[in-house]
Amino acid sequence: MHSYIEILIVLPVLVLCFQFYFFSVNCEGVMRQERCQRLGVAFMTIGIVALVFKSAVTAFFGLIMMMFGFRLIARGLDRLDKTKVITHYEDDKEV
Repeated sequence: MHSYIEILIVLPVLVLCFQFYFFSVNCEGVMRQERCQRLGVAFMTIGIVALVFKSAVTAFFGLIMMMFGFRLIARGLDRLDKTKVITHYEDDKEV
């Protein structure tokens, strides 16, 4: 009975976080970087805190939130000017 109540609480929160995730990812430029980094850190924090409660439902919720957090942080670190392609380092050139 206790796990059903946890599932009823966790599922709407997970859907809400999923909506925040896609809102942040669909922004452009500097706004996307800032929102993705901030929301990524927040999701990582929520995920780590959810792991403390030691039940199966909250553990899976915590892992999902941490995965969202990692993806958002990676999106936030993405370069804005992707016109430059780095294929090799300057030190690797042979003269």
